[in-house]
Amino acid sequence: MNKNRIFTSGKMCAIALVGAGALMLASCAEDGFTEEQFVSSVTNSKLTNPELTFGSQVNSDGSESVIVKWETVAGAGGYEYEAYNVDDPTKPVELAKGTVDGTSFTFPKAEDTNYEVKVHTLGNTRLNNTEADAPEAVKYSTLVPAITIPAGQDIAEFVAANMQDSENEQAFELEAGGQYTCNTAVDFKTNKMTLRGNKLDHATVVMGEKAAIFTSAQLKVKFIKFDCSAINRKGGVIEMSPEPPASCSAEAQKVGAGKNGGKPADVYILQDPIVIQDCAFKNVCDGLFSVGECSWGIADVRVMNCVVQLNNDGMKNSNGAIICGFSNAFKAPSGGSFWYGGIKSITIKESTIYNIVSNSKNRMFRFNNKDLDRAFPTADGSCTMMDNTFVRVYDKKEFGNNTPNRKEYVITFDNNIFYDCFRLQKFIQGNCTKTFHQELNTIQGIANSVDGTDKGKYATEEEIGIDVAETKKELDFTQPNYGINFKATGAISSTIGDPRWKN
Repeated sequence: MNKNRIFTSGKMCAIALVGAGALMLASCAEDGFTEEQFVSSVTNSKLTNPELTFGSQVNSDGSESVIVKWETVAGAGGYEYEAYNVDDPTKPVELAKGTVDGTSFTFPKAEDTNYEVKVHTLGNTRLNNTEADAPEAVKYSTLVPAITIPAGQDIAEFVAANMQDSENEQAFELEAGGQYTCNTAVDFKTNKMTLRGNKLDHATVVMGEKAAIFTSAQLKVKFIKFDCSAINRKGGVIEMSPEPPASCSAEAQKVGAGKNGGKPADVYILQDPIVIQDCAFKNVCDGLFSVGECSWGIADVRVMNCVVQLNNDGMKNSNGAIICGFSNAFKAPSGGSFWYGGIKSITIKESTIYNIVSNSKNRMFRFNNKDLDRAFPTADGSCTMMDNTFVRVYDKKEFGNNTPNRKEYVITFDNNIFYDCFRLQKFIQGNCTKTFHQELNTIQGIANSVDGTDKGKYATEEEIGIDVAETKKELDFTQPNYGINFKATGAISSTIGDPRWKN
């Protein structure tokens, strides 16, 4: 019964649409419109190229594309388009090229990239219209607009004199190949900042005795070589501000903590990421990143495609770590102490992190406390380590401390080399949710034999074959790959680790 009704209703709708269409056609005919009047009125003309607009679109696989659009050029016979990556203007890389009848095309979008795009209007022989002149290249960039710091400047002084408080993301850019100093702490405060060098020719910054990069907000540090040999302070090269404003507190942000009955905890919270990408660090005496003096809940720390060389015997700061969520003073927004901070998400990819001396004090990771939901609304968190080479971090102390030991914390690691590192199992806690393949991670003990749990569960023990002498070298910023070579020769290790050593 219902099926018949639906079918009948469909037939009636179809008849009604046909009738309506006929009436519209009749109306058009009666109004004097003819087919010829829908053809472009532009004939016998030389055409022009369109003005372009740029936007972004998210693809089904989660990647992004740049979408280039333009208005129709009347009388055109189509359009030719080209798109190039021009980070190196002398060697443009083709990303897209073709012909289209419509008024848009796309190409893959990447961060911190300069593009050139051309769209050429084609002629239309039927209308006797000729093509436009060759188009000029239109520039497009995914780089955050930046203030350039002239070479030879002290970065801390320049930033202090030129930074403007803003809710918008800002950037400072170093000149290609430039030499800089940083003799005191840079504090970006609550401004969302990018500090970057040139993508193809990284600048060098010589850090002074008390130098550090402080922030209370999102921070991205990219394409820079840091000589940290003179630093003589404990904490991270990049560190959370020692005097964050009250607006950074969990209470001000209304970030409730799970184990505090949903009420905000007495802690500072950063929801945006800290990103360290395409950088090199020489002679780091303590940590790379630290929460510093205050109790912070940090949502997201990423180290991507970096080389970090430490010269750390552990005497500077026995509580330190390379990625450290353990506060030096536990200062809380109330003025008291709060011991339950931490880092919710840590990502390390395609990087080499190594120490040139032995260390029995410090760890690769140190959490303030294993209970993330004492600072955040939930207990979930993660650490992802993919395609890295870790050497002597650290050889006489466990790899991590106070990892959240519960299923909500997810550890993902594959294609990592652990050379002269001790006790992964103190970081990879038993109750965590783990995604890894033992045969895609290798480990070799030098100062200590490999922990039984490590070689029984988390990595394959083998002779990794890295030249020991290479692992004792400081970085040399004048040389390709900073003058070191951590090429491995083991059956597995030769196929994994930081990709830069496979060549």
